[in-house]
Amino acid sequence: MTPRELSTIAAELAVMAEGTDRFFDRVRELGSANLGENLEDLMSAIHEAERALRSAHRALARASRIAG
Repeated sequence: MTPRELSTIAAELAVMAEGTDRFFDRVRELGSANLGENLEDLMSAIHEAERALRSAHRALARASRIAG
C-alpha cells in the first residue's frame, strides 16, 4: 500500500471518528433528558448506544493515527 493510499485511509477514518463523536453528543443529550420512570428500557438502550459510540470513536481515531 502506498503512503498516499494510507493517507487517504487515515483521512477517511478521521472523518468517521468525527461523525461518531457528533452522534455520541446527540445520543448523550437524549440520555440526559427526563423521559420518565416508565421508560427504563429506553434509557438503558440509549446509554448502551452512548457507550458503543464512544468505543467506536476511540477505535476509529486510533486506526486513523496508525494509518496516518
